Amino acid sequence: MTWLWMTLLISISVFGVNTANAAYTFEDLQALEQQKAHREFLDHARDIRPSERSKVWSEMLGNMATGLMVDLLQKKDFSLKTFLYTQTVSDWPELREDAFFHTKREAYVLGYLEHCYSKNLPTCKLNAQEAWHIGRKNLDNGTLIAEIVAKYDTAHDLSNYIQLAIKADVSRFYCRKDFIQNWIISKVSTKIFNSEDPAAAKSTFLSVAHENCMEPLVPIFQQALWAKNRDMRGLSYRLLKGFDQLDQSDEDLYLTTYLLEGPSVGKIFNLAWSIVKIIGQDYERRQTLLKRLAKLDPLPDQIFDSGNILKRDTLAKFLAHNIPEYFSFYADTCVRYRQGQGKYPYGNPTLHCDKFFTLAQQHQWLSQEVKLKYAATLKP
Repeated sequence: MTWLWMTLLISISVFGVNTANAAYTFEDLQALEQQKAHREFLDHARDIRPSERSKVWSEMLGNMATGLMVDLLQKKDFSLKTFLYTQTVSDWPELREDAFFHTKREAYVLGYLEHCYSKNLPTCKLNAQEAWHIGRKNLDNGTLIAEIVAKYDTAHDLSNYIQLAIKADVSRFYCRKDFIQNWIISKVSTKIFNSEDPAAAKSTFLSVAHENCMEPLVPIFQQALWAKNRDMRGLSYRLLKGFDQLDQSDEDLYLTTYLLEGPSVGKIFNLAWSIVKIIGQDYERRQTLLKRLAKLDPLPDQIFDSGNILKRDTLAKFLAHNIPEYFSFYADTCVRYRQGQGKYPYGNPTLHCDKFFTLAQQHQWLSQEVKLKYAATLKP
């Protein structure tokens, strides 16, 4: 049964009784206000003819409707029948602009939705949508509803609830919330993965959220540049680059790692090739890069395990020429690990060491000393 029919039946069963009984007078309503009989007051508030609904009547209505919401929340009356009753009252023209009433109503709605979802009731999704439809299109209200929905129903699209907040100038405040950050990343990731252009990544982001929304996300993307998930690293690089939030050291590390991991040919590959070539001519920049590469665990080395021999040899020769210090460090780390020297909390830091040494032997990239030490580790 749809919300419309359910609300109609509630309206008939609750508000329709007035036609069968004697209408309440204004004095009756005043007495009910004194008694704080919120529900009975609202059941009969419209017994007063429209031409006689004075300013005093309007004030009484606002006070009693507000009082009902406070009372229901305190009593935790979260039955579906009660919720639908409040929906009907909330849609009265006389209450649509009553800010104080809607503040209390929104608090009740949040309580109801938390209860509904926690009990896994079948109407929660629809109730959330209709509560938002009837209520104020308020940035806080929308994000608070969305937070409850996101907690229990990850498949529910949050667009209607949060788009006002994340597209507003004040979006930097709302975009600090974890569930909004997760939703934005999920929303933009597919399109960004399909393009290697950082400018396109920025455009995609701005089609979903305000530029100010990026501010609280920058530290998250900066940290994610070194995440285990390669896709997340790629997404972070494109967005940080697109928004000009990437410093030289971070970009050097990302692009060098990108090549060491066996990249796909494209715009980022071309950029990485150019940058590493420049690094090869700058000793200080190369030393800064090596210090950061040395902190990675495991060390990036997938290129040595590539099944594409031409690609592997071309990239390995290029890297050996431009950042030879990394190859030396990689070889030393492999030997030290096999000799049992040092601490390696995550296990083997040089996963493709044997294939690296086989390749290095063919091109004389390493000293005779390290090659002998490696050979010694192979003896039973």
